[in-house]
Amino acid sequence: MTLFERVYAGVMRAAWRGVLVFGLVTFPVRLFPVVRGHGVRLRQVHRADSGRIRHRRVCEVCGEEVALADVGRAVEVGDGRLVAVEADELARVPVPEGRVIEVVQVARAEEVDPVVLGRAFHVEPEAAAVGSYVVLRDALERSSRVGVARVVVRRRERVALVRARGSGLVVQTLLWDDEVREPDLGFLEGAAAPPASAARMAASLVESMTAPLDLSVFEDRRAAALAGLVEAKTSPFE
Repeated sequence: MTLFERVYAGVMRAAWRGVLVFGLVTFPVRLFPVVRGHGVRLRQVHRADSGRIRHRRVCEVCGEEVALADVGRAVEVGDGRLVAVEADELARVPVPEGRVIEVVQVARAEEVDPVVLGRAFHVEPEAAAVGSYVVLRDALERSSRVGVARVVVRRRERVALVRARGSGLVVQTLLWDDEVREPDLGFLEGAAAPPASAARMAASLVESMTAPLDLSVFEDRRAAALAGLVEAKTSPFE
């Protein structure tokens, strides 16, 4: 087993448990993160004795270290002021309750801009709900549609997609509209159209480079080299 495999080996734990609601169909599910750790994580240490470096909570006004019990929350407003928000006030802020993935509409898969895609989770049903799971997966896959759902994760409401992927279902959170920056494309104003010869050359190049997408052929070369370096340093001691 390589260093990478040893570092990231382990049992996958459910990140969320609740129910998926699609029209009149409701069934219990668990969500498991699609993404796992990648590469070798570097940590800060004291060169003299290899002790881990811990960061302290220090107040920028008085310069004193602050205990966790004395740390509060605040929101920075437009003029730079910090407006304190107490725990009891936060508790009164309405948050949708319940662990529910509620599909509220269905959309064509091609309508989804990849820019807005966030974290993805594998969906696993409870044993008694496998039939409902398969029916929903097949319906979305055959129609090339995705379910658009509301879900609350860590007291934050998100919009998410429910979509077929391979033999299973995936729930993928989406960014809110105001989280996506639109670019300033003023540099394109007045730009001359490229010559026909350049357009033909670009089209020919695109055609010649086109192949079935296979991300497994790509490797994080820096991470692999770093893993090899650490492996060489640790193997004499094993």
